[in-house]
Amino acid sequence: MSLLTIIIINTIILMGLSLSYNSYKSKKVKAQQANSWPEVLDLIISSLQSGASISESLTTVGKVGPSSVRYQFQTFSEKISNGERFDSSLNYLKSEFSDPIADQLFETLYFASMFGSKNTIKVLRELSEYVSADLALRGEIQIRFGWIKNSANLAALAPWLLFLILRTQENARQAYIQPVGQLIIISGVITTFIAYIWMQKIAKLPTTKRLFTLEISNNEQS
Repeated sequence: MSLLTIIIINTIILMGLSLSYNSYKSKKVKAQQANSWPEVLDLIISSLQSGASISESLTTVGKVGPSSVRYQFQTFSEKISNGERFDSSLNYLKSEFSDPIADQLFETLYFASMFGSKNTIKVLRELSEYVSADLALRGEIQIRFGWIKNSANLAALAPWLLFLILRTQENARQAYIQPVGQLIIISGVITTFIAYIWMQKIAKLPTTKRLFTLEISNNEQS
């Protein structure tokens, strides 16, 4: 096998591994944040019931909340302490999480802070129940559809196991050394990479669309 062929194959493999790792890392962070929302909502509800203000309740999350979201709420607390407006600080949280559940939570809290609402805790409880049910359903679906990802891994690996077996045969080894054989190998690597990405997309669950994407604005601002 020529040096050029080896470089091309290694480049494709390294690129695929890099993309897979970055995708896995991003999905892991998003999954941790999504799974933390029921606990965040429970903390806010408990804090509001104890008589704390909305800002204090959000600050509490930055102190004792899940580690996956604690940093963002700590930054929110610092912004409030530095005199930044409440609506601007909420916009920071919305921008950081870019999550439909977070959007509903922060819009509800902003509405309650501006106009007051006796039903705020009730709304937050209903939102917490909805989030918990949605996470449980998604978890079950991911388990049931896990075989699709396993099939993608197997489909990507099986041809190359066969290739290694064929390489033990002298005639096959000589054939793959030829330019045509090397072209087939490179084409196979590229095709495997594309097929693997496609299978991963098939196994991906659709994400909930964000409804409250606009920034919160303070209408009372002069």
